[in-house]
Amino acid sequence: MNEIQKEQQGFSLTEALIAMLLLSVSILGLLNYYQSLTYGFMRQWQVQQAWAEAHSQLEAYSLTGKGTEPFVAGWEFQLTGISDAQSCKLVSAKIQTPAKYHAMLQRLICNFSP
Repeated sequence: MNEIQKEQQGFSLTEALIAMLLLSVSILGLLNYYQSLTYGFMRQWQVQQAWAEAHSQLEAYSLTGKGTEPFVAGWEFQLTGISDAQSCKLVSAKIQTPAKYHAMLQRLICNFSP
């Protein structure tokens, strides 16, 4: 009975190396998942902020006649207005995030004088 107990004590070097290999592959998979999840959250935040910024640009234009500087550095924006024969103007706000997402909003702004 003592001989059986001596043979069953501990793990062999091969078993320990295989266990470490499986553990490291599992950790690398989880890190890759975490990285893609973080990128997705960052992209979603930029999408929401791009739409909010486009709306803000249109609001500023309707009140002052010009846009404002974007609140985040590295973002690109373009504000254009197309006027027709009447007193209305179609204003477009285009925002591009650093992740190359584009948001575009348009608003028809009419100035009626009595």
